[in-house]
Amino acid sequence: VVGAQFQMNTYTTLNQLYLPSNKPIIVKLRSKDVIHSFNVPEFRVKQDAIPGLTIPIWFTPNVTTAEMRTRTGNAEFQYEIACAQLCGLGHARMRGFVTVQSAEEFQKWLEERIAEQSAPDPFS
Repeated sequence: VVGAQFQMNTYTTLNQLYLPSNKPIIVKLRSKDVIHSFNVPEFRVKQDAIPGLTIPIWFTPNVTTAEMRTRTGNAEFQYEIACAQLCGLGHARMRGFVTVQSAEEFQKWLEERIAEQSAPDPFS
C-alpha cells in the first residue's frame, strides 16, 4: 500500500483492498510524500507509513465483510481504511475500504482480475 495525499494505492485497486479471511496478511506500507498512518480499527491495526521506508505490518482478518454485515445488522457495513495521521490538506479524503471474503470468494475475485489484466487491449 502506497500512501499519497488523497489516496491509498493498493496497486490492483485504488482505495480498495480485497483480502481472504483466516489467512495471515502482510501489507508493506510506503509513503510518497509525508507521514501517513494505515488504520483499520476493526482489525486492531494501525501503522505509520514514512517516506523513504517500507514498513511491513501483518494481521489475520477472521470475519468476512458479509459476516460483519450480519453481526452488525448493517447491510452497508464496510471495513474502512483511514489515514490516522494529520497528513495535509487532503487528509479527510484519504480513506479506502477492505473487503474480506471467504477463501473461495477471494480466489474467484483474484482469477477474475487476472483474466481482466490478460485480456487483449481493445484499443491496440
